[in-house]
Amino acid sequence: MNPNLSRRSALGLALSSLVTLTACAAIPTDGEVNHYADPQATGSTSASGNSPEGPTPGARPTEIIEGFLHAGVGVKDDYSVARLYLTEDLAQSWKPDGRTLVYNSSFTTASVSDSSYLVTVPTSTLVDDKGLATSYTTVADTEVEFTLRQVDGEWRISSAPDGTVLSRNEFADVFNPFTLYFYDPTYTYAVPDVRWFAERTTVATSLVRVLLEGPAPYLTGAVVTAVPADTSLTRNSVPIENGAADIQLSGGTSLTAASALETERLRTQLTQTLTNLASVTTVQLTINDQIVAAPTLENYREPAVNPEAASNIVGIEDNRLIARAALDDTASQQTIVETSAQALITLPAMNYTRNYYAYTNTGQNEIWLANSNGARSVYRGTHVLAPCFDHQNWLWVGEQDGSVRVIAAGQEDSAAREVTSWIEGELLQSISIARDGSRAVLVTSAADGSNYGAWVSAIRRSADGTPTQLLDPVRLGAEINPRGAEWVSDVEVFLWNTDTTQTELVSLTGENTQYDSLQGITRIVTGNGIDQAVAMTRDGGLYIVAGLSWTRIESSLSEINYAG
Repeated sequence: MNPNLSRRSALGLALSSLVTLTACAAIPTDGEVNHYADPQATGSTSASGNSPEGPTPGARPTEIIEGFLHAGVGVKDDYSVARLYLTEDLAQSWKPDGRTLVYNSSFTTASVSDSSYLVTVPTSTLVDDKGLATSYTTVADTEVEFTLRQVDGEWRISSAPDGTVLSRNEFADVFNPFTLYFYDPTYTYAVPDVRWFAERTTVATSLVRVLLEGPAPYLTGAVVTAVPADTSLTRNSVPIENGAADIQLSGGTSLTAASALETERLRTQLTQTLTNLASVTTVQLTINDQIVAAPTLENYREPAVNPEAASNIVGIEDNRLIARAALDDTASQQTIVETSAQALITLPAMNYTRNYYAYTNTGQNEIWLANSNGARSVYRGTHVLAPCFDHQNWLWVGEQDGSVRVIAAGQEDSAAREVTSWIEGELLQSISIARDGSRAVLVTSAADGSNYGAWVSAIRRSADGTPTQLLDPVRLGAEINPRGAEWVSDVEVFLWNTDTTQTELVSLTGENTQYDSLQGITRIVTGNGIDQAVAMTRDGGLYIVAGLSWTRIESSLSEINYAG
C-alpha cells in the first residue's frame, strides 16, 4: 500500500490565495489524498491552443522521450503531434486518456540499455481513466518505461504505457473539471460528481462513458443512478450536431424493459450531465437502435440541481426563538418558543417545511425540538454541536466525541438513532447536511486539538430513508485550519476559524476564495448562495458578505439560521 495514502481520501481544493474565482483547472497542494469536483459553469469542449513541436531530425532517444511527454499538451486531432514520436504500430494503439501523471518539479530520464529508458516522475497528482484525480501530500515517484527503435534512421518510441505526463502548469492548461450527476434514493435531488478530462472534442464521450460506469467511490452506497446495469455505448462516440448530443446505448432486459419513468430518468441524467457543456443543449437518446421519443410523462419532475430554499429564517431575540419570512422582514416575525432567563438558548435550526425547529442551551448539553405546540427535550449529551435538518425531516445531532445521531422530527417521542461513521479517536467540531440529503460536511480534529480538517462524507440510508452511516470521506483542502463548515451550494462550502478569525469559501472545483477575517466570529450560516451568507460574532453581531469583506447589519437578533 502506498504510504502516502490514508484510509480517507482527501478532496483537494487548495490554491494559493485568490481574490477572484477563475475557470482554469486547479491542482490541490495540501491534504493527504485529494479528489476533485466542479460546478457546471466550468465545463467546456474547446480544444487547447497548445501547439507542441514534433520530433526534429537526428534527435537522440532522450530528446524523443522528452518531446513526446511535452507533446501531451497538444490535444488537437487526437494528440496527432505526440503520435509522431511513436512507431506506426504504437501510434495507432496508444491511448492518451489511460492516465495522467502530474509533477511539480521535473522528471528524470535514465538509460537502462541501448534502447530502453526509465523516466522517473515525481508525481503529485494522478488522474485515472475515469477522470478521478488523486493528489499526494508528498510526491510519489512513478517509474515509466520506454523502449525505442530506429525507423528510417530516426529514433521512435516503440513501447510506452497509455496516458500522458504533464507539469502542473501544463495540466492546468489542458484539463478541466466536468460534473456528472447522480441522485439521492428518492430521485428528488441531483448529487454532483466531478471528474477531470482534457479539453477536447471527445469530452462528451468521456462523460457518458464514466457516467455509465457509476459514481465515484466515496459516493457509492449513498446515491443512485438511472442507468440500468450492463448498459454501454453502442459506438464509442457521442457526436454533437447543432447542440444535440446523439447518445446510442445498448443493454440487456433491464434497459429494454425499463418503464417510461425509468427511461425518462435516464434521459434526464444524461441531459443534466451533458448540458454542462457549452456545445450541448439537448440529448437524442437511442436504445438498442430504437430512437426514444420525446417525453410524454405527466407530472414528471426532474431531480433538482442545486435547488433553492425559501429565504425564511429562524433566530434568537432576547432569548426567544422566532421565525421570519426573511432576515430583514421584521413585520413577519413570529415567536415560536418563549424561554426563561434561566434557560439561555443558542444555535437555532429549522427544517425545510418550516414547521419544526431545534436549538440547544448555552451549556450545549441538551437539544430541544419545537413546533407550534411548544418545545420538548429530545436529546441530552455532553457537548452537542449545532443541530441541523435534512430534506427528509431528520434532525441531526453531533457530539464533540464524534458520535452522530438522528431524530425523526415528525414522530412524537422518536428516539435518537446512532449513525455509524469513520470518526474514531477524533473530535467532531461541526456537521452540516447538503440540501441533496446525500452528503455531510464535517470538521474534525485530533483529540489534542490539532490537525483540523474538513471532510465531505456521503450518507447511506435504509430503505425507509433513515440515515444509517456516514461513508468514508474525502478531504477539503483549504488555506485555513477550519473550526466549522457550512454548505453554500451543492459544490461550495464556507469554512471559518474561530481562533484566527479567518474565513474561506471552498469550491469542489479546486478553487478557493479567501474572505476577510472577522473578529470574534463564531459561526457562518447560509441560505441560497453567497448572497445569503451570514456570519455571527461573540458580541451578538450579524454580518453579511460585501465583496470579500464582512459588513455588520443592524438587527435585534443575536443568532439566525436558514432552513437545513
